[in-house]
Amino acid sequence: GPRLQINAANCVHCKACDIKDPYEIITWVPPEGGSGPGYANL
Repeated sequence: GPRLQINAANCVHCKACDIKDPYEIITWVPPEGGSGPGYANL
């Protein structure tokens, strides 16, 4: 069946994995030492 495969090395912190996850099992957190992108509406 369909699957969502994430490559952390290529992550641009767009938060799409958290939005696309149908089972809501991905918890998106900013990288260590940073606050990540400032997405106000997400």
